[in-house]
Amino acid sequence: MIVELRGASVRYRSTGRQVLGEVDLAVGPGDLALVSGPSGGGKSTLLRLLNGLIPHAYRAEVTGEALVGGRPVAGQTVRELSTTVGTLLQDPRKQIVGTTVDTELAFGPENLGLPRAEIRRRIAEVVERVGIGHLLGRATAELSGGELQMVAFAGVLVMRPRVLLVDEPLANLDLEASLRLMGELRRFVDEGGAAVVVEHRVEEILDFAPTQVLYLEDGRSRYAGDVNGFLAVAPVAHVKLPFETLVARAAELPGVPAVPHREGHGDRRDDGRDDGGNTVVPDGRSGGSGSPAGGDVARLDYRRVTLGYGERTVTDGVDLALGARERVAVLGRNGAGKSTLLRAAVRLLEPLRGAVHVDGAPVTGRSTRDLATTFGYVFQNPGQALFCATVGEELAFGPRNLGWSAGQIERASLEALRAMLLDEEPGIMDRSPRTLSFGQQRRLTVALALTMRPRTLILDEPTAGQDLRTTTRFMAQVLEASESVYFITHDVDLALTSADRIVVVDEGRVVADASPAELTRDADVWTRAGLRQTSLVRAARDHLHGAGGIPHPFDLARLTPHQEGSPPS
Repeated sequence: MIVELRGASVRYRSTGRQVLGEVDLAVGPGDLALVSGPSGGGKSTLLRLLNGLIPHAYRAEVTGEALVGGRPVAGQTVRELSTTVGTLLQDPRKQIVGTTVDTELAFGPENLGLPRAEIRRRIAEVVERVGIGHLLGRATAELSGGELQMVAFAGVLVMRPRVLLVDEPLANLDLEASLRLMGELRRFVDEGGAAVVVEHRVEEILDFAPTQVLYLEDGRSRYAGDVNGFLAVAPVAHVKLPFETLVARAAELPGVPAVPHREGHGDRRDDGRDDGGNTVVPDGRSGGSGSPAGGDVARLDYRRVTLGYGERTVTDGVDLALGARERVAVLGRNGAGKSTLLRAAVRLLEPLRGAVHVDGAPVTGRSTRDLATTFGYVFQNPGQALFCATVGEELAFGPRNLGWSAGQIERASLEALRAMLLDEEPGIMDRSPRTLSFGQQRRLTVALALTMRPRTLILDEPTAGQDLRTTTRFMAQVLEASESVYFITHDVDLALTSADRIVVVDEGRVVADASPAELTRDADVWTRAGLRQTSLVRAARDHLHGAGGIPHPFDLARLTPHQEGSPPS
């Protein structure tokens, strides 16, 4: 075996909490192990145990055995481990050290003391395999989250490890990038390597034939075995399973939180009629009219807006109005301009041409205080928003700057923690944000925005790193918390079931603007914009014929006839 755990348990000294309990795992050449389970269940800790971050970087009490190459991890240096184990972190910004893509790729081999000619040869080979030649010469600080993840992956491959540890590889990637990354991972395994992949989106990993599945819950192994056995017993509320599996296990599906009806908007249903039974005209939005639905007033209005960084143009002449009572999902490839577009709403970026209006007035005339209570902006990377010593101090920072009283701050903080499902975390107010899991940190940054009581939430990849149950409950709370919500995501199922309008951005332009049901039937957009057609997309296309929203996969599965004898996957 290349890596092995034997009854491994981990207790972090900073919190005193045991996060891994008596876990076994053995991965050898040709193995691709999938590790899944609820957020905060010990998956990232398992990877830290295998790559030596525990005990070399994280102070923890470890019992049992953790072996790499047949030798105890604790007895090997980080340098020794780096020649056997390569790790792609959940947050690629934590492992990027080079200021440019080229220097980042050269960093690891240079530290191994390899000759320059060998370093250049390795970089050229990996760049071609991973498909990032167009990023060479770019500053890493200018890359999108997905682009940065592909660069980090290339930086791991260039070290030529024997085993790859990959934490949530699909969270920030578009369809093309995720296929490239997972395709290269599968190729690596087929050529004699090994891989351990932590991922909530199980359906999308199944295409790459994992050889084993380990399911962790509360730090303990609840399942270890093959894929078919896992699909038959996996907790349907926690794991994103193929739609066909949900249909086969419909009797086990739990209820889902109801999204409250919003008067004046959200009246379009999946039968194409409003609440009065009248036929609804879809407003022609699939052609990209860029207008709010149902006569909603515009909260955020882009008027021929061109945005960019330095001499590089990212969006070009965008006309788009987002309503004050809309739930809008923004889809598109990595680097298409999604985050750039929404950054302009809070003046993190000024237009090169055109104008951005908020509530009918130019955003340039709005004060920082006014924008902070109009928009709650949540970054893709939680590390950009967390800088205080404790969670309590983080939550109080914004309201205190607005002049709120101590009592008001305490009430707002507790309400935000409750909404983000963090209120039951032991000692949460006194804990350092850095002791939370990545998924918990993401939810904390949304809580920070909620304490300011904004009218509109703007969220960049809000559910990355969350298990299905947390995502379902979390999004129900988010959609209820503000007048309107605009969110960027690569999770098309989330967009289809949580939004009443979807905007697709490609190469800096809005190429589609439609209701979820309309979008599922626009095959051309899915192909041109590189969007993933999941089993839910296909099911909605086959079984729903209205013009409005799409129900939660559990609800749709209950309504879909199960074909006897059909496989669960």
